[in-house]
Amino acid sequence: MKITIKSQDAVVTCQTHGAELLSYQTAAGKEYLWQKDPAYWAKTSPVLFPYIGPVPDRVFINDIAYGIPRHGFIKDAEFEVLEQGADYVVLAAHSDDFTLSVYPYPFTFTVTFRLEGSALEVTYGVCNQGTQEMPFLVGGHPGFFCPMETGERFDDYLLRFADEVTPDLHLTYSIFDNDAILYENLTQRSVKLIHRRTERGLQFDFPDYPSIAFWTPVKKNAPFLCLEPWCGGTMDQVSDTNLPEKKYVQYLPAGESRDYRFSFSPC
Repeated sequence: MKITIKSQDAVVTCQTHGAELLSYQTAAGKEYLWQKDPAYWAKTSPVLFPYIGPVPDRVFINDIAYGIPRHGFIKDAEFEVLEQGADYVVLAAHSDDFTLSVYPYPFTFTVTFRLEGSALEVTYGVCNQGTQEMPFLVGGHPGFFCPMETGERFDDYLLRFADEVTPDLHLTYSIFDNDAILYENLTQRSVKLIHRRTERGLQFDFPDYPSIAFWTPVKKNAPFLCLEPWCGGTMDQVSDTNLPEKKYVQYLPAGESRDYRFSFSPC
C-alpha cells in the first residue's frame, strides 16, 4: 500500500512494504528521489536492519550461525500503519517466526516520515521486546537523482561536508569502482550534495549515525547517488560476519527503545 503525506512545500510517498520511501517532490513537482530503474538499481530507499552489508555465508551471533539476508530483512517486511496525519505517518513491523529463525530477538521496528516545511525527517525506531540485550546494525539507503537538472552531468556535483576539516569530494564515477565510500566520525553530521557551480542540490543531516556511505552502482554511469547513514560495519569488515564484532554495533537492553534520525531538504 502506498501512502502520501504533504506540507505546503513538499509531497512525499512511501509504501508499507519495507516502509520504503518512494518519492519526494517539491510543491512545484520536482522529484529528488531515484525512481527504481532496474537497469541501474530497482530500489529507491531500502531500510537496513538488523544487518548492513553482504553476507558471504552466515552471520554469527554468540557463535551460532544465522541466515540473515544481505542488508537485513526489514526491507522486505510488511509494515502496518500505526498513526497518520496530513504531514506524517508512522509505520511498524514486528518480529515473527521467520525473523526469529534468522535473528533470535523479538523486536518492534518503526519508521516515521514527517514533513516540516520542505524538510523530510525519517526516524527508525528500534524496540527490544525480549528479555536479553539485543545487538543490531541499522541504517538508511536513500538514492537521489544526480544530476538533478537536465543538461548537467554526474561529475558536475560534489559533496560538501559541514565538518570544516573534511574537504569537498568531487564526484566522478571512477571513485566508486571499488564500491561505496565511507566517512566516519565527522564532528558535524551534515553534508550537501550540490552542483559545483550553482551550489544547488540538497542538504542531508544524520545526527544519530556515526558514519555515512556514498554509493552508485559500479561502472554503470547511473544518474543517482545514495547517501547512506549507518550504524554498521565499515567497508574493511565485509568478510567478518560476526555481528558482535562489527564496528558501531548497537546494543539495546531488554524492554528499551532507541531512535535513529536522518533528514534532507532541497538547498
